Amino acid sequence: MSETTAAEAAGKATIWAHCAEEANKYAHEHAQQAREYATQRESGNATAYASRAEEWVRLRGTAVGMANMWGNVAGVLHLAERWSPGG
Repeated sequence: MSETTAAEAAGKATIWAHCAEEANKYAHEHAQQAREYATQRESGNATAYASRAEEWVRLRGTAVGMANMWGNVAGVLHLAERWSPGG
């Protein structure tokens, strides 16, 4: 099993944060498209886009959680690396 460094954990946190930002963007875009279809009385398309928006919201939540987790791991590893013998 390989050991993760604080820098690697911070990198993973950054990747997950970027994923959360992208998911947020797509969630808003799909929600807007759903609203536009709803005003045009295209309920099938509105429902499909609303469903996709919900999927993006769920992904955003997962990505935020993972970014926070890796950020916490990075913080703990940083302290461990800093205060370890020879560190």
